[in-house]
Amino acid sequence: MKDLAVSRGLSLSDLIRRAALGVRMPARSFDQTHAALLGRTLSELGRIGGNMNQLTRRANAGRLTGHHAELSETLAGINALRERIRNMLS
Repeated sequence: MKDLAVSRGLSLSDLIRRAALGVRMPARSFDQTHAALLGRTLSELGRIGGNMNQLTRRANAGRLTGHHAELSETLAGINALRERIRNMLS
């Protein structure tokens, strides 16, 4: 992801922020290395999303109190980021 950020003239935090918020990215020089890195990132976000989904279900079932809103919001953010990365890869 760091290489991708550099290729777009952004810091890593700017790249992640723009991707999460759906803000248009500057033009990129996109090669297979970048695609592979984004693919791995997408995979890792899928694993994180799965864990977040389990926590959210527990919160909905009353077994994890006081965090339902935060968990749901975080899960939605992860899903939005995954969709944004999928769009970048297509």
